[in-house]
Amino acid sequence: MFNPKAFAVILALCGSSALAQDRVDVPLDQASAVAAQALVNGDAALALQIAEAVVAARPDDRSAHVVIAAAAPRLGDPAKGRRAGARAWALSRGDAQKYEAARLTALAAANEQRFTLSTFWLRRALTVAPDEAARTQTLSDARIVRQRNPWSTQLSFSLTPSSNLNGGSETDELVVDGVSTGGQFSDDSQALAGWRASLGLGTQYRFQQNAQSRSLIGLQYQIGRSKITDDASIPDESFDTAVIELSLRHDRALSTGTISARASHTRFDYRDFIRASDTTVGEYYQISRAGLSRQIPIDNRTVLTFSFDRERVRYSIDAIGDVNRYIIGTSAGLRLDSGNQIRGTFTLTDSDGDNPNYTSNQQSVGVSYEWAEPIGPLTLSIGGKIAWTDYPDFNLPLTNIANGRQDTTVSAFANIGFPEFSYAGFTPGLRLDAAKTDSNVSRYARNSLSLGFTLRSQF
Repeated sequence: MFNPKAFAVILALCGSSALAQDRVDVPLDQASAVAAQALVNGDAALALQIAEAVVAARPDDRSAHVVIAAAAPRLGDPAKGRRAGARAWALSRGDAQKYEAARLTALAAANEQRFTLSTFWLRRALTVAPDEAARTQTLSDARIVRQRNPWSTQLSFSLTPSSNLNGGSETDELVVDGVSTGGQFSDDSQALAGWRASLGLGTQYRFQQNAQSRSLIGLQYQIGRSKITDDASIPDESFDTAVIELSLRHDRALSTGTISARASHTRFDYRDFIRASDTTVGEYYQISRAGLSRQIPIDNRTVLTFSFDRERVRYSIDAIGDVNRYIIGTSAGLRLDSGNQIRGTFTLTDSDGDNPNYTSNQQSVGVSYEWAEPIGPLTLSIGGKIAWTDYPDFNLPLTNIANGRQDTTVSAFANIGFPEFSYAGFTPGLRLDAAKTDSNVSRYARNSLSLGFTLRSQF
């Protein structure tokens, strides 16, 4: 009867100068170690030959699978290496073994040009990295793989409590230019507090790239759901949303800076609450957008950006119709000696709508500041903006608004990250947003405050 304990791996060493014999008997219990030593000595072919013989006799020999995972890609068969690495992961016991297997599988997948799969295995390696040095190296490798990968996929999630889910008024009385009209707002027109959850998935493919240019096509999808915590008759589904966007972008390097052209089409689905029947109906609008931007470096610290965008918004509601919009923007970014970055923006927006209530002119000024290094256990960026919007022909049924509508909105944000609490290359964060709008039409005077939980990839 065949005794596996007595099995010997027979190696044909034709042409080998390392041994005088034409063959050598290696006990099976030692064969994996011999294969590993051959690999260390640079003889990948011999290592693979021994390891495959071991696996044929012992399919669950983890050490032999590790050798195959490392040797096969060197010999031009990364698919075999990847399969062996995945099997070694399944057979691993403890974080150190799993880290080794995940890294080898990621390398083999990268050699196959399967960069998304390689990223997946590097994320697995991060979950079992034995120390900070290993984690840092794996993060660095993941960023290199992402640069080589023509596909870029992002998953986003946020959960946000908000004091004003619906952008409602802070008062229940309609006041125009300081004079009460006697009108009263329904509860769905007033600010409603609650929770907002959103889940997004985006993918982008780089279908052209050379030393001077690159072209990308992308698809993004996001859904939003809300839970009203105030006592209101409006159902939660009134704030259900779904957004899908197809985009195209081309970037080109010039003698100084870059120029980018972009186009996109977005559909935004939402619910409209019908108070008479206490029901909601589905509505949507679509945005077709095209634009150009020019980035000019002033020096190694300062970059100026100029942009122009043209939008056409089409609403499914006939009473609203279309809105044509032109957006001109400029910004300046400055990197300080500390590495921190400060950025200022100025934007002009002109909107011309079929419905005069959607015709407006807006000017906005914004500033943001980002710290390059963590502050204790936190990363931090903050910013603010002020916007002035004029609706010259705005009106409401049965209400005279002689001078149109004028809004002034002040907003601020803070992004807080917790890099020390990362998992699989994702770090948690908090996003704080606050805004206050003053308007001569009280329906549009509102305050909002929200604090959201976010997840962000480190590569």
